[in-house]
Amino acid sequence: MITTEQCKKLIQDYVQALNLNKSRATLDKFIADSELRDHIIVFESGLPNYQLCIKDLVAEGNKVVCRATVQGEHKGELFGIAPTGRKVNVDGLIMYELEDNKIVNHWMQFDTMSLMQQIGSVPVAAAAH
Repeated sequence: MITTEQCKKLIQDYVQALNLNKSRATLDKFIADSELRDHIIVFESGLPNYQLCIKDLVAEGNKVVCRATVQGEHKGELFGIAPTGRKVNVDGLIMYELEDNKIVNHWMQFDTMSLMQQIGSVPVAAAAH
């Protein structure tokens, strides 16, 4: 059975590898969850070479929760929005479920409104006076 520390180490190794190279080989090495693989491909096309920066990792059993920030530059189409060249910095949470040293499931929540505001798709509300 994999320990919680081994689970955390696997996610740290995965994020480090992902930040260096989002190739099919890298994804296949760490991910058995096709939905996560597809999600990464979509974001890589819109925010090429984006970085996932871990802020915190918490593990219990075979699950690891990662509080993280995605940093990148909007250089490709993303959600139908043409590239703007704007830099983005978006906070979120991801829970990974691990089996046989691979990610087999995930749950993700990122601040999509902030992302859309940062790429200029949604106006930023004026501050209250």
